[in-house]
Amino acid sequence: MPAEHHVDPKMLDALALEVTRSSTAALEASHELLAHYGDTGSAPAQRAVDTMIHHAADTLRALTDSFADISAELQTSAPEAAPGPGSGQRG
Repeated sequence: MPAEHHVDPKMLDALALEVTRSSTAALEASHELLAHYGDTGSAPAQRAVDTMIHHAADTLRALTDSFADISAELQTSAPEAAPGPGSGQRG
């Protein structure tokens, strides 16, 4: 018989909170990246820089979405994590 694994719902809540903070930080980094880059003075170089910056910002936004999904999954799984007496009561 496989061993049962019990995870403290408070730990899942704490992890979800940290993932949410990471999501916010990634979104802020995306905005900062788009707001704070300079002009290269060369049209071809500027196009390359613009493309790289926009790809990086898109990647940070995708990371933000992934963090949000992970946080939501952690929050919904927390009540199920510790079956037994007192399960479903988080505080």
